[in-house]
Amino acid sequence: MKIRIRLTSWYFALSLIILIVFSLATYLGMRRLLFDALDKELNILADTIERDYDPFFGHFQGFLFGPDHLSHYVDHYLLVYNTSREILYASPITRLVNLNVPLPEKMKEIGYLREVNVKEKTPYLYSSPGRITFRVIARQLYSEGHFIGWVVVGLPMERLEDSMENLLKVLGVSILFAVVLVGSASYILTRRSLEPINQITNKATQISYTNISERLPVVNPGDELGKLTEVLNNLLDRLEKAFASQQEFLADAAHELKTPLATLRAYWEGELNNPKLTLGLKEKMVQDIEIISRLSHMINNLLLLSQTESIKSNFEFSQLQLDDLIRDVLADAEVLAEMKQQEIEIVELPKFSIQGDKARLYQLFFNIIDNASKYTPENGKIWISLRPKNGFVSVEIRDNGIGIPKEDLPHIFQRFYRVKKDRSRATGGSGLGLSICQLIVESHGGHIEVESEVGKGTVFRIILPQNMNQMG
Repeated sequence: MKIRIRLTSWYFALSLIILIVFSLATYLGMRRLLFDALDKELNILADTIERDYDPFFGHFQGFLFGPDHLSHYVDHYLLVYNTSREILYASPITRLVNLNVPLPEKMKEIGYLREVNVKEKTPYLYSSPGRITFRVIARQLYSEGHFIGWVVVGLPMERLEDSMENLLKVLGVSILFAVVLVGSASYILTRRSLEPINQITNKATQISYTNISERLPVVNPGDELGKLTEVLNNLLDRLEKAFASQQEFLADAAHELKTPLATLRAYWEGELNNPKLTLGLKEKMVQDIEIISRLSHMINNLLLLSQTESIKSNFEFSQLQLDDLIRDVLADAEVLAEMKQQEIEIVELPKFSIQGDKARLYQLFFNIIDNASKYTPENGKIWISLRPKNGFVSVEIRDNGIGIPKEDLPHIFQRFYRVKKDRSRATGGSGLGLSICQLIVESHGGHIEVESEVGKGTVFRIILPQNMNQMG
């Protein structure tokens, strides 16, 4: 999973948790406030009843008159008791429901939540028949410090519960909206924050041995990404120095070896005409001359690889007919194929013009066809095809040889890498041929692909641009 997605997921999850906790705290806090406000309202009514007591006559003045004087009590569950626990007043709701609230024995207020089932619609209740919750308080009543009775007063909580339900809906919609907003903002901000990393990645992928002197742009030197960029640039500095040292060593070693090998070969070839040498010794000298030739060829390849940074400047690009060049290569390669009774078949080879170095392209195609011939058994077959498409050309060289193991395919273009050491010795391979081929293809702005299956053969596909301005 990408860092951008992970960060967005973390921000989203964290924001969701915070919003849920905040909403839950808001809901519970509001519920507590509403309960306190309701309890305060009930206590105000109880205080009113308590103040209505006349100590001289020993009764509550309000209860001496008719129901009209008690109209403000009809919405309440109200029971007023004297000191003998006799009911002095009961509101109409008490005839519909019985909340079974015990009378407190001490001078303190006790709050209760009671749920009852109301079967009939009544003008005293807000909601329809069904399960209804009441908030009730019970307390003792006092007048001038003397105990005068009890009061049980309550209200149905339909309106409060509806308000809490509406609040819960609002919080739910708010959470949903906020989560979408936070998630979108997190994704955008994370994307913008990580954009420098994408730029660093894209630039780093463009740096290879051909442009190793380039460096990553340092946008913000003071932040973590700026420091990371500086570290990568320092790493590239060290790699460039190591690469330059390697190239210099290859060039120096090749030059140092080239002259003595040429001298040794000339001396050996001259001695072949010496009548004093035996035939067996001359045959041994011919074998040595072949080994020297192989070493000289490998040294020439090393010299080519040592010129990696300036290799394009050493190429001579010109307009040429690629189909004619491939026919010239096949004419020379058929000599090698005939020695193993192999057949080279041209599948399709239309006329196609390309800008390139004729000598290097010849070397490229000859090396691939020579490899196909080496690792294809006697009486085997090699197919050649050329297919132009959208300003590019694909040259495919297919064989029915021994194939390349799957685990070796990613490494075959590495220098000195050989699939099997014993078969390389038998065919004279040095492990540089395919590296040279890849270098030539990339110097022409193309790329090379390979597919292979053990026992069924190998396909090399060379993709080249038609014009110089298409080169990467």
